[in-house]
Amino acid sequence: MADKKGFTLLEVLIAMVILSITFLWLLKAAHQSVDMASRSKFVTTSTLLAQQKIAEVMGDDARLPRNNEGDFGEDFPEYRYVEKIESTPLEGYFKYTLTVKWGEKGNLETDFVVFVSSK
Repeated sequence: MADKKGFTLLEVLIAMVILSITFLWLLKAAHQSVDMASRSKFVTTSTLLAQQKIAEVMGDDARLPRNNEGDFGEDFPEYRYVEKIESTPLEGYFKYTLTVKWGEKGNLETDFVVFVSSK
């Protein structure tokens, strides 16, 4: 038999399958990375906005039980909030719940709960 150099068709096909699987895995990993970076941006922004809103409530003397909804103005049009102040069994303390919603349909949210004194 003559010495034939080169790859057989089967070897080339196996190499192509391995390369294809690797490429698809890398593509999926890149997509997840972009998605996580985007989600991280929204979570960080919602946390900073929540801190601002909580500071407003802490500075407000009228911490009566109430429910309120709103947005964060022109600078953050895709963010909305729902706040709820409830009395607690502990005399002089209120439970403040703040939900920051974001996303195209407002379907993503971050919840914050803080207990504040009435003084």
